[in-house]
Amino acid sequence: MLPRIYRPKKIIGCSRSYNRLQRRNFSFEPVSEGLKHASEMLIQVHADSLLPWWVFIPLATFTMRTCFTLPIAIYQRRGLRKQNELRPIIQATTPVLRAKLASVAQAEQIKRQKEIARGIKSPVPNEKATLTADKIMILAAKEKYKRQKALFRQYGCQTWKMMVLPAVQIPLWVSFSYMFRTITGWTDFGNKSNIDMSLTDEHFLHLYDLSVSDPYFILPITLGVVALCNAEWNFKTADLMQLTTRGKKNTLRPTAFDVIITLSRASLIFLTAVATQAPAALVMYWISSNSYSLLQNILMDRFLPLRYSPYERFTRTGSLPKDAKPLVRYY
Repeated sequence: MLPRIYRPKKIIGCSRSYNRLQRRNFSFEPVSEGLKHASEMLIQVHADSLLPWWVFIPLATFTMRTCFTLPIAIYQRRGLRKQNELRPIIQATTPVLRAKLASVAQAEQIKRQKEIARGIKSPVPNEKATLTADKIMILAAKEKYKRQKALFRQYGCQTWKMMVLPAVQIPLWVSFSYMFRTITGWTDFGNKSNIDMSLTDEHFLHLYDLSVSDPYFILPITLGVVALCNAEWNFKTADLMQLTTRGKKNTLRPTAFDVIITLSRASLIFLTAVATQAPAALVMYWISSNSYSLLQNILMDRFLPLRYSPYERFTRTGSLPKDAKPLVRYY
């Protein structure tokens, strides 16, 4: 006789539940196909414009940024200005909240001492009577944040609205970078495919082929300088808002803002290194985008400055007389 083979019984309930399980597969293929069609449209617009690529790329970049990101940037700057106008009111509530909490804690402690002196058996001490200095600071900070949130909501300048510009600008920058990467044929880690042949016929300064990288590293260095100037301008503008007196910070310890600055500078070094291997047309787009951002930030600080700062970025000392004395002295 043949040996008996053990066959486990099938559990109907488990098999049914297993068959009902569905696997979700996420694919970026529709997005890539849409960007490829957009790159073909960009090539067609370039052909109809009769402009060379070194003129068309900055012009298309400035047009795109003006139509999509500039209105959002102006709206965000107005929201930041409104927030900075409200911050003195919010900062003034901090000592008031601490004083109120301290007075409530002191009143509860005095009440409890009187009950003990009369011989009344006091129950478990009230939470207000056990408030310490650290608890008072924490409760005051929570109440301050709650009032700040309500005040910003009342004037329509909520903090989440300040994230709209990065949410639009970053995907737009990535999409256009992918489009120019497709046009120049810089796909699959440097393998040339589906290149637009008009890039090889036009030249710009020392470059006779915009589909290859700059052998003299002039464009990557220009990109690094422009991007660094843009980042340092933004860091200086944000740093001016954190100064309590001229040239003096609240603390000398490194903060989260200092970490962000360091990471941003490191990312610029990485971008410059990638630009040394990227096609010249793609690097020209990156230079145009960073140049537009730098120009936009300078004009914003000139015509829509953030008022809540010890001193402004642009000062006019030539129109003041020599014997003029400042109303406020910074030490």
